[in-house]
Amino acid sequence: MLRVRSNGRAVFSSPLIFLRKPSTLITLRRAFASKALDASQLEASGPVATELAATGIWVPPRKGPQVKKAKKKSKISGDKARVNVVSEKLCDDIFSYIGSSLDRHKGCDILDIYPGAGLWSRKLHDYLQPRSHILMEPDAELYRPFLKPLLDRPNTTLLPASGIVWRELNSVMTPEHLPHQVIPNADQLTRRNDTLLVTANLSFHPKKRFLMFESLAHLVLYQFIDAIRTSSLFQRYGLVRMLIWTRHDDKYGIIPKVMQKRKRLALDTELSCEWVREVCGRGGPDSVWFVRDKVIDTSSDLATWKRMQASGVRLPAGRESDDLKAARLVKKVREPGTTPPVYKRPFQDTLSELEAAHEEQVFTKGTVNYKSMQAYRWRANWEDKKHQRMFESVSALDSINALYKSGKASPGEIEALEKEWEANLQAQPKGFIDEFVTYKDNLHCYRQSPPMLNWDRRPYDLMVAQPEEFFPNVQCSLLDVQPKEVHPLLRETGPNSNRTGDCFELIMSSMMGHSTQPVTQALDALMPGAADYIMPRWKSARDLDHGGVMTKARYTELTPRMLNERQWEELLELWNEWPFRPKLNELIARTNEEIGEGEGMMNE
Repeated sequence: MLRVRSNGRAVFSSPLIFLRKPSTLITLRRAFASKALDASQLEASGPVATELAATGIWVPPRKGPQVKKAKKKSKISGDKARVNVVSEKLCDDIFSYIGSSLDRHKGCDILDIYPGAGLWSRKLHDYLQPRSHILMEPDAELYRPFLKPLLDRPNTTLLPASGIVWRELNSVMTPEHLPHQVIPNADQLTRRNDTLLVTANLSFHPKKRFLMFESLAHLVLYQFIDAIRTSSLFQRYGLVRMLIWTRHDDKYGIIPKVMQKRKRLALDTELSCEWVREVCGRGGPDSVWFVRDKVIDTSSDLATWKRMQASGVRLPAGRESDDLKAARLVKKVREPGTTPPVYKRPFQDTLSELEAAHEEQVFTKGTVNYKSMQAYRWRANWEDKKHQRMFESVSALDSINALYKSGKASPGEIEALEKEWEANLQAQPKGFIDEFVTYKDNLHCYRQSPPMLNWDRRPYDLMVAQPEEFFPNVQCSLLDVQPKEVHPLLRETGPNSNRTGDCFELIMSSMMGHSTQPVTQALDALMPGAADYIMPRWKSARDLDHGGVMTKARYTELTPRMLNERQWEELLELWNEWPFRPKLNELIARTNEEIGEGEGMMNE
């Protein structure tokens, strides 16, 4: 019997099985918290937060030895991991910022999942004046008093059900609850449906892990994006826009800021969505471990600022991110790749503090502070030299690419230059080579037209939201997700299709398991002979203006993590044309163990 380990969808079963209500034991073992709730996160700011605090649901864990007491039967129970929006000003600022893009949904039906205290739900209702508003809230008794002002309005319904348990969500997709929605014909499924809007609050603290996903929110986002391609859940009514609240660190899977964090969820989103935008959230980098050239970040911020100026979009007062502020103060704008890269390192702040203290009172040689300052200065100097070598290497590579485009050099001359470039790079330490390749790949992703990452295409910058605008005080993000028509071959899934979409699942997972290897090797690892057929016909893989690569030197070839949306789609088209392509069951047999061990898994 075949044992399929896929990236979140089992090939031979429904994609909607993952959110069945698990047994209590499974829930305890798999849905555990990543960090405990802290008393400092329970500051109540505003009337809604004060009322939530008064419920007694959110209580920090006690420290020290625990004394067992007789349990009192609680009148109200609820999930204490829920995070609620409690700031009216934040909601008002959101509508003043992106309200014009929501105007096309006025008078629509709203499907509201996990409304909680309902402040966001009420503000959204006030703005859109929907013809119907369905609130799916599993903790209905806890939140009913909060939701009463909204429930007093006509055509507003509270259902004591979980919108992230698919059986319960599907039970709402009926004429009884959504009488104005009609499932369109197959040729109409790929059109926008502005008469239905879905909003959900998937913010949990502490985080809830589930199976191999880092959080329950990550899993739900994955399934929401998958529903676009399969026209399941609420996407059965057409392409339905989503406004989703998540913890600030749950957004990185769907809208990464660096190439290293661009995994399966981000890839699926690019293939299925017209846009994913962060309306509000926390500024700064995704992670201290994964960063890119600060010159790229500044260029991205300035490009966003120019788009905002061109469209007349203005950030509400006090909501501008530090990154955008800093970018606007840059006097000399440098294009990425035309100057040595700059990386923000923690030691740089320490060095600045030491040098400032040294100016006030000179350190005596041999003291701890003096030795530390000298060590950090040595490191800063070493980093500057390393970045200069990286810049020289990428400049030489740019020159070779310019020769490819101009046609002014013979193949032999270009080959000689590539060999020389490769030899110079290989003479460097392995750590330098790895860091250079990451720098080069991030530059490649940003400089193509349009930039590969959704983050770098954003039409406006995020509004900064403060922790106290949520209860508990955990910074959250609002994501705006607009689905688009997906490639027809991606929709070929399930028993009544040619299974091309199912094959693509395995192809992508296998190749992302070899994300830093040349695509020729990744294709042949998938199926011998695949590269021989596909590579000569793969035009977008050689389009230098749109993410293609012509060079053949080691460390310069196109790799799976560098493939953009169009390149993946053309790869699928060529695979489907290949006369010797394996059938689905053959592909499963070849990729089964590989997918289980690779990185293109559900934990990404």
